[in-house]
Amino acid sequence: MQKGFLNIIWGVFSKLFSGLKLAIFGIMVARYLGPEKFGIISYVVSFVSLLSVLAEFRLNNILLREISKGNNIEKLLGTSFYICFFFATIGYLTLSFIAYSIKDSIDIKIFIVLYGLSYFFQMFRFLRAYFIAKQKNNIIVKSELITTIIILLLTYILIILKTSITYFIILRVLDLLLFSVIMLTFYNNKYGKIKKWKYDKSIKNKLIKDSFPLVLSGFALIVFQKIDQIMIKHFIDSEAVGQYAAAVSVTSIIAFIPIVISESLVPILVKIREKDNDQYIWFRQRFSDFLTWSSILMSFVIMITSPIIIKLLYGESYLPSIEIMKIFAWKGFFIGIGAVAGQIMIIENTHQISYIKSIVGGCVNLILNFFFIQEYGSIGAVWASILAFAASSYITHLFIFRYKYIFKIQTKSIFYGIYYIIKDFRRFFKIATANL
Repeated sequence: MQKGFLNIIWGVFSKLFSGLKLAIFGIMVARYLGPEKFGIISYVVSFVSLLSVLAEFRLNNILLREISKGNNIEKLLGTSFYICFFFATIGYLTLSFIAYSIKDSIDIKIFIVLYGLSYFFQMFRFLRAYFIAKQKNNIIVKSELITTIIILLLTYILIILKTSITYFIILRVLDLLLFSVIMLTFYNNKYGKIKKWKYDKSIKNKLIKDSFPLVLSGFALIVFQKIDQIMIKHFIDSEAVGQYAAAVSVTSIIAFIPIVISESLVPILVKIREKDNDQYIWFRQRFSDFLTWSSILMSFVIMITSPIIIKLLYGESYLPSIEIMKIFAWKGFFIGIGAVAGQIMIIENTHQISYIKSIVGGCVNLILNFFFIQEYGSIGAVWASILAFAASSYITHLFIFRYKYIFKIQTKSIFYGIYYIIKDFRRFFKIATANL
């Protein structure tokens, strides 16, 4: 029980370290470069992110489910490596062609191709699923911590040396390389041997089949997470992207928390479902209640403290980011309820058409951004993103027959969740600890 509880805590810390690292890096670079050049980095990262889903092929959730069963682990990892390397290569070649074709400065095109190399290091994220399933989130935390210290130290040195924007792009690539190398080292030294990984065609077909809907939904998700910064760059300018990115980066840290909590509770939910389906249905609702209201609380705190956060972290040059951050804070709420829905779909194996809701959200964001940015500027992009998250994470469930029950779970959590959290906390905690 204690081991399982600590694993959840480690899981929260691993995401926090990752989010804090990127946020602190962003703050340091934003203050050093100013809104315009920081906007260029943010634009490049957003652009490259559009195809990053291919590098990891959204295998994590599927692997988490399969590894938790304890079968064919070396074949699962070896096959995952093969899949991720193949699609990372496809993604990088596609990105390079697009970068050559777009109407941007030669410097930005070079930055895009350079940062695109991160695909080949990002692909090792499938190892996260192994450590989470084995309740070894502490290894992920150690990897994140070591990487964070090295990257932030190098960032400070680059600022002291007054280096150009190119070095900070390279540092973002190095970040992913270091994290992957450290995780691989931990795995190889203590938990298994990379040379024992095996490719299995039948497992490959199953993983691709199960993951493909998640790849489609992941791509759509990235579109409506990142397309706003790309469109702001083309409709306004790089400085506007910098102001927007400053607000987004801080809120994104908090938004990670519901995701990591939901991921860490998956093994508990799986165990309960295998033992007692009635108890699982009850626990599933309380799981939704807890994450929904945690997300509401975090969003509210960010909204009211946004003026202090922006002034303290970014300085006077980024004051326009305050109004953006006040609205964008509520992205965390929709990410929270979306994380609940996503994990339920994976556990109950109903995720095959989940890409539909993400495609809807991506289309909503794309269309609204096209009109809202031209009419209202960066604030329009914020509202487009919030409405897109609402459509994808909540509203579309009502119109997809397979997911109507998820809409009911979410609605109950929004309106009655806080009551049941207080009423049933002891029972929830007792059941959770009994299945750690």
